[in-house]
Amino acid sequence: MNVENVETQVETVVQSFQKDPRLQDHWIKRLVAYIIDSIILYVVTGILLMIVLFPFNIGNPLGVFNMLSFPFASGLISIIYFTILESANGASFGKGVMNLKVITKGKEKLTIEKAFIRNISKLHPVLLLLDLVGGLITSTDLHQKYSDKIANTTVE
Repeated sequence: MNVENVETQVETVVQSFQKDPRLQDHWIKRLVAYIIDSIILYVVTGILLMIVLFPFNIGNPLGVFNMLSFPFASGLISIIYFTILESANGASFGKGVMNLKVITKGKEKLTIEKAFIRNISKLHPVLLLLDLVGGLITSTDLHQKYSDKIANTTVE
């Protein structure tokens, strides 16, 4: 894909968002669901790291929130959380609150493999952003991240 094609595709995506209030609503719901899930995950990650790393952080209980351990741990816990909940229920807690559901494009039950593929980018926020932008630029279904295209899933 050359630069002109990318620029044209970005303009098309932006125009689609400007014209379609349902698409705007969909992504606002997904953002709110992600924020809800992130709050849960950050609290759980903090508690788990405090327990696991307590012997190494005596005298500095907030040492678990360092630049290395916290993002890595929260990324791993995120992948596990989203994969298990989406394959079991079709939605994480946040998606459930926002009445969103992960489905396959063929409308069959989401498998653990497909849930893992669509959530692997949650390992790090930069990967998730690239996944989102890549999906919006390359997809004909603007409800999909790039990993959704690979897993043949979408959120509705």
